[in-house]
Amino acid sequence: PFFVNRGGLPVDEPTWERMWRHVGRIHPEGDRGAQRIRGAADLPKIPIPSVPVFQPSTPIPERLEAVQRYIRELQYNHTGTQFFEIKKSRPLTGLMDLAKEMTKEALPIKCLEAVILGIYLTNNMTTLDRFPISFKTHFSGNYFRHIVLGVNFGGRYGALGISRREELMYKAPVFRTLSELIFDFEEAYRRCWHTLKKVKLGHCVSHDPHSVEQIEWKHSILDLDKLTREDFRKELERHARDMRLKIGKGTGPPSPTKDRKKDVSSPQRGQASPHRRNSRGDRRPSGEKKPADSKAMPDLNGYQIRV
Repeated sequence: PFFVNRGGLPVDEPTWERMWRHVGRIHPEGDRGAQRIRGAADLPKIPIPSVPVFQPSTPIPERLEAVQRYIRELQYNHTGTQFFEIKKSRPLTGLMDLAKEMTKEALPIKCLEAVILGIYLTNNMTTLDRFPISFKTHFSGNYFRHIVLGVNFGGRYGALGISRREELMYKAPVFRTLSELIFDFEEAYRRCWHTLKKVKLGHCVSHDPHSVEQIEWKHSILDLDKLTREDFRKELERHARDMRLKIGKGTGPPSPTKDRKKDVSSPQRGQASPHRRNSRGDRRPSGEKKPADSKAMPDLNGYQIRV
């Protein structure tokens, strides 16, 4: 199997144990077969994809192509076993540690893992803006979800990611507006007989790999069943404008701790207050607005002590 000892390097025991348990469930002699593979000394070495390294003069578009090529070389994970556990509520520094582990183990990944890896591999591209884009689609009575890492360089939009479908992952940064990029994904879904139902857009991710801030995954939630085509386009451009304004002010996503203190000290402040307009709790209604869930906010004190 392609996940066995890439390049002869050992994989951490918890990851292997998860894989063997899965093999044992779906194959009659899975455990014995797994042990034979682990003990074999004559297995051919599978090449490990090399993490891209760039010269200072390498243009950003070429760097993005190299990052996408690396993500593609890891291959899509078709096994049904999640090799890496990703909690969206983790601080950015914890997710970057996980991304570093992905590069060491070089196991196949899925779309969310590709987004985390894309953030990790583009952290040194400070002129590049990165933000998550999530899709919810409908096909044959079922709903499907997918996520990519949106990028903006020089006013042009693109995306990094991985998918079973070639047209639902990498997009070169050539789209003049965010709406053009999203409409291109929508057309790609249509060619796969999927109907796009909902788009969730996050804010720009910090370039500081040691940041304890959380990634803002869904600042704007756009429900296509509740929006006309023109309203959908306007909401996409409004989100793009919000990101530009936030970057122009030199402010990143607010600290979770600060958010919590603001909520406690100002219970009377309304949602329309200009001071709260761009906060994480005041996401764009854009067809659907979800109330803030106090239980969803993790307690970072323990993590900070551990760091």
